Amino acid sequence: MFRAVLTLVAACILVPQGEAQAQTSANEAPAVKVFGITLSGNTTTKDRIIMRELVIQEGDTMANAALYERMERSRQNLMNTGLFNTVTVLPLYLDQRSVMVEVTVNERWYIWPSIIFDLADPNFNTWWLTKDFDRVNYGLYLYKYNMRGRNETGYIKAQFGYTKQFAVRYKVPNLDVRQRWGVSVGGSFEEQAEVTAGTADNVRILLRDREGSNRDRWKADTEVTLRRTHDIRHSWRLSFTQADVRDTIARTAIDYFDGPNTHTRFLSLGYSFVRDRRDSRAFTRHGQYQELRIDRYGLGLLDRAAPDITTAYATTKHWFELKPKWTLGLSARGKYTVGAPPYYIQEGLGYTHYVRGYEYYVIDGEHFALGKANLIFQLVKPRTYRMEGVPLEAFRTLYIAVYLDLYSDLGYVWDSRYAASNFLDNRWINGNGLGIDLVTSYDQVLRGEYSINALGEHGFFLHFTQPF
Repeated sequence: MFRAVLTLVAACILVPQGEAQAQTSANEAPAVKVFGITLSGNTTTKDRIIMRELVIQEGDTMANAALYERMERSRQNLMNTGLFNTVTVLPLYLDQRSVMVEVTVNERWYIWPSIIFDLADPNFNTWWLTKDFDRVNYGLYLYKYNMRGRNETGYIKAQFGYTKQFAVRYKVPNLDVRQRWGVSVGGSFEEQAEVTAGTADNVRILLRDREGSNRDRWKADTEVTLRRTHDIRHSWRLSFTQADVRDTIARTAIDYFDGPNTHTRFLSLGYSFVRDRRDSRAFTRHGQYQELRIDRYGLGLLDRAAPDITTAYATTKHWFELKPKWTLGLSARGKYTVGAPPYYIQEGLGYTHYVRGYEYYVIDGEHFALGKANLIFQLVKPRTYRMEGVPLEAFRTLYIAVYLDLYSDLGYVWDSRYAASNFLDNRWINGNGLGIDLVTSYDQVLRGEYSINALGEHGFFLHFTQPF
């Protein structure tokens, strides 16, 4: 059953998606020629970074309908960089057959000394059961977006509390003249006093050392990216991981690393393919997204008690604008693992991926499938407000939109090791509900949802990401 689901997801990714394009014949309207493109508002961002996102070039000749389609797609590409509060792309007709394209941007604030207040539990709702502030991470991020005006990103992180972590990363998306190749490098060290050593009744078994760390981990990685077109990205990753745990962890979860080992060290190699054709990455109303990701853990070099597995992850998402205020969002994703993963790196549902209504449960396993359906109604039309009293230009723009979301999720985890003590493994689970989504400036999303699951349990849940 799982292979059939994975085959269906992969087919959705690999089969080219047809796109309806407006056609205007010469008899209906004369073609227009783009005589030039002007840019304004970019005091920090280099012109070439903006020009890279445009699907219109000087000298292009096309029908008026195609011109407006390309201007809108260019605006969406620029907004999806995350560099701007607002973007307008407008035509300035010189005559019936000649046009200038004017691009105006309002830049965001690019330096963020951000305070960390992060919950250690899988989601806010699980933490709220205990309201235990010992299970909170706190500290400081220092982000610098759009470094040198070239869309480069750097950050350093110092985190304390539940998990002590220090990290650094630098990302350069435009290495070459054609702005196709990029690179990202980073590393981190963390100590964690409390570790998940398994599950019983799909609730985590937590082991805590009051006197020190139960697990130490060092990670370093580098990623090379290739963006051949606006919508397609390839990436190749090489990473190094080293981790140590206390004896109590290895005794409780005998497959945490590899048998009784308390130390692991390994290299991993990965590849990803992404096709991204969304109108907005913050909250999508129209478009599609496909991703295929393959990772190999344990390359034989530098290995010690290393995993010997390969994982394949695939997802496809589609949004259909039924009417001006109505959107249907459908998604399917799945993960398949070749080999027996140690508990340290296995992941089923309940963390990054979950069925709504089951926020309090963790479902471990080697493979999973997850489908989501969302019917979205626009309660408050997206609006941008100017607040001239704010001293900094980057914060004078306030964006607000509100949506009503009717949803249904369906998931399955295939588990060959833990099913005897976890009743949600190896069975289909379903959750349904109604939610309100608030979308605001700097791509922030707040979701309040009331869900009911197949067990008859129901409740109100908060999330801070888009619902897809």
